[in-house]
Amino acid sequence: MSDTFNAGAAALGYFYQARYALFLLMKNHCDYNELSIERFDDVAFENKGTPKELIQLKHHQKSSSSLSNASVDVWKTLRIWCTQILEGELPIKGVLRTIITTESASKGSAMSKLKPDSRDEEKALDILNNIAETSTNSTNKKSYEVFSKLSKTEKMNLLQTIKIIDSSSNINDTKDDILKQLVYTARPKFLESVYERLEGWWFNKVVQHLSCDSKNLITHQELLSKIIDIQEQFHEDNLPIDFFESLEIDESELNDKEKIFIEQLKLVSVGETRIKKAISDYYKAYQQRSKWIREDLLIDNELENYEKRLIDEWERRFEIMKEDIENKEEKLSEKAIMNEGRGLYNWVTQKADINIRPKCVEPYIMRGSYHMLANNLNVGWHIDFLDRLKKLLSNDKEAA
Repeated sequence: MSDTFNAGAAALGYFYQARYALFLLMKNHCDYNELSIERFDDVAFENKGTPKELIQLKHHQKSSSSLSNASVDVWKTLRIWCTQILEGELPIKGVLRTIITTESASKGSAMSKLKPDSRDEEKALDILNNIAETSTNSTNKKSYEVFSKLSKTEKMNLLQTIKIIDSSSNINDTKDDILKQLVYTARPKFLESVYERLEGWWFNKVVQHLSCDSKNLITHQELLSKIIDIQEQFHEDNLPIDFFESLEIDESELNDKEKIFIEQLKLVSVGETRIKKAISDYYKAYQQRSKWIREDLLIDNELENYEKRLIDEWERRFEIMKEDIENKEEKLSEKAIMNEGRGLYNWVTQKADINIRPKCVEPYIMRGSYHMLANNLNVGWHIDFLDRLKKLLSNDKEAA
């Protein structure tokens, strides 16, 4: 149980680091808007590769805990910063160093003397020197030794760059902080949806950032552009698109009800590769439409009206195909009829441009919606699709 708890706390710490980094970059709280994670510190703001603010993030599930003079969090951080200075990795001056913690600094502690509104670096130094010299805390022993290697002037210069932000938001409250930053980007009913998509993009961005050893910095402008891109998807003439990658789903994974649109394609001899594309379109459209419904993004009867438009446009072209076939002087062979039907289906995949909203133009929405209609035999590609497939539909209804 102890190992499980520690693993859970560590995982929360990593998620907190990523989420709080998003909040910091949204606030753009310093003059430098290039951010890195796990490069110079937990989070750092940089200017052309030079760190300008180092940020240590400390997350604790028990927010009532206090930040004492012998806090492991504090001394571990001091050890990191002192080592950077002693080894010449970073200068003392010219770099702001910030500890953001969910704990509260104990009254009269060294950390309380380094908060923005109650600074007293000299008193903080006296307390830290005394702790380093007299404490028997074995966990902090190495940190005390490294701190003691700095001269008095170096210690004072270091403390002058340190800022303590205590009683900070925990991982759940940080979400609320981000939502407050987003309040002007979308209507209130859509804020959660905007947040969900922004954080999904952000976590993927952080993974990419860490995968390249944190060398490619994340900029405030990049974040701002993404927020604008997301919020535009929630305008009245648009809808968000969340599923981009093709899905590799085999026909054998579908139930009988879901296979009718595939039988429709086989009637007009559509190839296996295109059928796999069709299955992907079907599933992505189903997922996207379901997500729109769950998030209450659709206007009353919008999907029903959209499908009516799809059926109407299909009927016009189906009747043209039917007239062409029936008015031939000679009766067409089955192969020729299949070719005509495949031409109708080709119109759906290559030329049709019937969007649920003017700016929601992702093709799989229309293609997948047509496959859903084909499952119910509301549309079809072969001139005799109803006669050939209605038994499948009736059998399916009887099974249900």
